[in-house]
Amino acid sequence: MLKYDAELINGTNTVEKHNYYTLQEAMKIVLSEVDNKTIHASELADKIYERRLYLQKNGKKAQYTQIRARCGHYPDMFEALPGNYIKLKEGVK
Repeated sequence: MLKYDAELINGTNTVEKHNYYTLQEAMKIVLSEVDNKTIHASELADKIYERRLYLQKNGKKAQYTQIRARCGHYPDMFEALPGNYIKLKEGVK
C-alpha cells in the first residue's frame, strides 16, 4: 500500500491554477504602463508579482536576474540598459 501526503492529494502545496502570463508578456504589460517604458529590473519584478501577472511554479516572484535573462532571449522586445534598467523597445505592442 502506498502512502500519500494529504497536501499533495488536496493540491494545497501547489500554485492555484490561474491564467497567468508568460514572464515576457508580464514584462511587456508593466513596461508599457511606466514612464519612458523603462524601469529597474527589481522594481519590474516587484510590480509583476504585486499584480500576480506571472508566478514561478513554486508561487514565488521572478528574480531580477530572470528578467534580465529574458531581455537576451527577446532582443526585439526588450533592451537591458546599464544599472539593471529594462526598456521596452519602440514599436512593441
